[in-house]
Amino acid sequence: MPDPVTTYRRLGKLTRPIIPTLVAALLVAGCAVTPDPLTSEQLKLQGRKDIETLFIEIEPLPEILTLSEAIARALKYNLDHRVKMAEEALALGRLGIDRLDFLPKSKSRADYRSRSRPYGRSKSDTGTKNPGDSYYYLEKQTTSTDLVLSWNILDFGISYFTAKQNTDHALIATERRRKAIHDLIRDVRSAYWRVAASQVLEDPIRDTLELAQNELANVDTQLRENLKEPLDANHYKKMLLENIWELESIEQELSTAHIDLALLINEKPGTIIRVVVPEEGVLQPPKWDTSMDEMERLAFLNNPDIREGFYESRIAIQETHKAIVRTLPGIELASSYRYDSDDSLKSNDWHEWSTGLTWNVFNILSAPKRIEYAELAEQVAEMQRLALRMAVLAQVHVVDRQFRDALKQFQLADSLSQVNRRIAELVKIRLAGDRSIRDFVYEQTDAITSQLQRYETYAELEAAYGRIHATLGLDIAPKSMGAFDDLQEITIAVDDTLLAWKSGDLIRDALASEKEKERTLTENAYFMPATGMNAEMTRISLERTRALEDNDDDRDGPAWDNWKGYKISTSVSR
Repeated sequence: MPDPVTTYRRLGKLTRPIIPTLVAALLVAGCAVTPDPLTSEQLKLQGRKDIETLFIEIEPLPEILTLSEAIARALKYNLDHRVKMAEEALALGRLGIDRLDFLPKSKSRADYRSRSRPYGRSKSDTGTKNPGDSYYYLEKQTTSTDLVLSWNILDFGISYFTAKQNTDHALIATERRRKAIHDLIRDVRSAYWRVAASQVLEDPIRDTLELAQNELANVDTQLRENLKEPLDANHYKKMLLENIWELESIEQELSTAHIDLALLINEKPGTIIRVVVPEEGVLQPPKWDTSMDEMERLAFLNNPDIREGFYESRIAIQETHKAIVRTLPGIELASSYRYDSDDSLKSNDWHEWSTGLTWNVFNILSAPKRIEYAELAEQVAEMQRLALRMAVLAQVHVVDRQFRDALKQFQLADSLSQVNRRIAELVKIRLAGDRSIRDFVYEQTDAITSQLQRYETYAELEAAYGRIHATLGLDIAPKSMGAFDDLQEITIAVDDTLLAWKSGDLIRDALASEKEKERTLTENAYFMPATGMNAEMTRISLERTRALEDNDDDRDGPAWDNWKGYKISTSVSR
């Protein structure tokens, strides 16, 4: 039986060097985990820095802002859009990292060893200790280094499919940025025309409010001094109060227009922005005469949601491939250079080559379930894509109807505004006496209200027009636009696009361009190099054909009652 004292001494020798290390580790860990709340000074300093950063390097506003300039400023300076650009750049930057995953793994190591007692080994191979055996001893202190290059074929295969997935993720980021641009431009259009309405109605609202409030004071005086019959005077006062309430409501509604536009173009809130208003209040409604067949074709070719759905389907397919590859054995090829300073060795440095085969048995057992799950996810992605295609098809018809309804509403509001404005002018000409003032306040309030409705319906018409282009995937922003592009160049490009929209050239060019540029999807196009904000991106083109049953009836157009669906194929154009 071992002596307890001897055992205790041995344990003490073993634990003696470990205890200081444990105590030091506990002290360091305890000191590291301490709360560090922000101070008021830190928050104030960061707030000042953020305010300076928000509006740094922004060109001064012109005296009068055009719609093209407002859209260009939003594209260049809007912070939400900058976030989308950064996300796209981040996704593109991931592609370069994925390419590095294809390279062999390199691992280097340097060791230093020190022993309390020399390490000795018997020269005999008996495996027993004999007093007469001779020993050779290793050095008590040695250093060793090694450099290993290894390449695993299984990891390469998984990295290959992961890289393809990340390529599609980068393309998805591009499509999401396109969607964000469409939403941004739609908001800029709406805010711009609200500012225009505020600019046009500012003086009439102020003058009419001043006249109504003065007349209200006169009525109060007449009531106090019994200068008028109380019933008539109170009816008159009620009419004045209703008109004052309506005018102030309009004023409050338009009071935030400048703030909304300033937010979109990244100007300081409270900045007074003057915009270009058509002469004499003439608002030209946009024209749209594209056929439904062409609209459907363009939507299937360019809609960001449809493109994103295709990329999601491809990602699901690559996930299935990865699940299959994981069931294969891993073959690893390795080459290394090693060095050891121990003088007892015959050679202190040497090269090694090795080949290893590893196979995870549990991966094989779980492979059917994982592959089944991946295939199910692939089917779900495909069904989601088809459901999305149907939603886009319906959206094409919806936005077309919304535009035509908005056009009718604007035309009615425009006619009503002209009539009310003319009535107010005629009443003003005959302005004389209390009744004329009452009639003028009433008619002028109606004229202001109808004019506001006119601008609101025009803003809705512009929004409906923008929704058409968003659904069809027609971009207003330059395709190669980057974060550091010149504002004037962006403005010119936006202005040219707006003119092309009005003339219809954009639609014709889009239809002609897609017919000419369709190509077959290849691995080269799939892994097309793309770096930076201005990288050229792969564009998926979708060919759609209607499947109609044969019908003996003579018809001028397609037999929509016998329409069976769409046939879809994919190709790449650059």
